[in-house]
Amino acid sequence: MPFRSNPDLEMLLNALGVAVYTTDATGAITFFNEAAVTFWGRRPEPGEAWTGAWRLFHAGGQSVAPEEDPIATALTEDRAISGAEGELERPDGSRGAFISYPAPLHNGSGEVIGAINVLVDVTERRKTEEALWTAAEALAASNVVKDEFLGLVSHELRTPVTTIFGNAQLLREKATLADAERQAMLADIAEESSRLHGIIENLLLLTRLGSGSELDLEPQLIGRVVRSEAAAFERHHVPRTLSLWIDPSPVVVEADRSHLEMLLDNLLSNADKYSPPESPIEVVVTSEGNEAMVTVLDRGIGIEDADESKLFTAFYRTEAAKTRTNGLGIGLAVCQRIVDSLGGRVWAQPREGGGTEAGFALPLAEATAD
Repeated sequence: MPFRSNPDLEMLLNALGVAVYTTDATGAITFFNEAAVTFWGRRPEPGEAWTGAWRLFHAGGQSVAPEEDPIATALTEDRAISGAEGELERPDGSRGAFISYPAPLHNGSGEVIGAINVLVDVTERRKTEEALWTAAEALAASNVVKDEFLGLVSHELRTPVTTIFGNAQLLREKATLADAERQAMLADIAEESSRLHGIIENLLLLTRLGSGSELDLEPQLIGRVVRSEAAAFERHHVPRTLSLWIDPSPVVVEADRSHLEMLLDNLLSNADKYSPPESPIEVVVTSEGNEAMVTVLDRGIGIEDADESKLFTAFYRTEAAKTRTNGLGIGLAVCQRIVDSLGGRVWAQPREGGGTEAGFALPLAEATAD
C-alpha cells in the first residue's frame, strides 16, 4: 500500500492543491489526497478500482470505462504516461476537465507494486479555450457576412445608380430627343431614384432600430395612415390598383407615423414586385380584441418555398423571389424590427388560392381599447 506507511509523505500530498492518488498492483485505490476528493466530488471507498471519479469521458465526450483510465495503461504496460486528457462527471452533475500524469511504482527489486496518478484540473482553461474558439468562429462568420452584405448592397446600389447616371448623361448630351424618349428616361430616373431611396431608408431604419433608438410615439388613426399611403403608392405604381377595406370605426395605435408608412410601403412593395401587374392588391384594416390589424393580400408567386425561420431575417430571399427580381431581402426584416419596437406582431403566409398574405398587428391605444 504505497504511502500508507509514511505519514509525513501523506501530510505533504494532502497539502498539495493538485489531485494525487495511488493504486496497488491490481488497480485498487490505496490512497488519495483531499484535492482529489474535491476534484472528484466524492470520497471513494478504499479498494475501488482505478479511479475515484463517478463517471469518466474522453476529452471529446465519449464515455470511458474505469479500466480504460490512463492509470490502468500505465500499470499494465509498466510505463509512465504524460499529459493524457479527459473529463469527469461528479455525482451532482457538474463536470471537470483534467490532464493526468500516471506512472507505475516499483519496489527495490523493480517489481511493479502499484501506480500513482496526478490529475491537473484544467476545467477553467478548457472553458477559456472554448470561449476563444467560439469568439474566433463568430468573428470569422461576421467577416463572411460583412463581405456578403457589402457585395449584395454594392450590387443593389449599382443598378439604380447606373440607370440614373446613364439617363442623366443622355438627357444632358442629346439636345434632340423625341418627347416620348425623354419622358421614358425621366420615368426611369424617377423609378430608380425611388428604389434607391427605399433601399437607403430601409438600411438606415434597420440600423437605428437595431441600436435600440427610442421611438417618438403618438396616437395614429391607422385607417387614415393606410388610406394616405395607399393613394401615394397607386400614384407611383400605375397601372397597379389597390382594393381597400378599412374598418369604419376609429382604430388608434401608438406609433411613429413614418414607421407605419415604412411598414406599409415594404408590404405593398413586396406584393407589387412579386405579383402580375394587372393583379389587384388588397389591403384590409380591422381591429380584433386589443389589436389593430393591417393585412396585405396579393396573387403573386407566394412563399411556399420559404424557410419560415428565416423569412424575417435580413438579406434572406426565397429561390422564387431571386428569379423574379433583384432585391436585398431587408423589407420584411425592417417590418419585424418596427413591429417589435411597437410591441406588436408580424406575419407572412401563403394565401389560399395562391399568393401571399402579409400583415401586422399593433396594440390598440388605451382610449380605443376601452
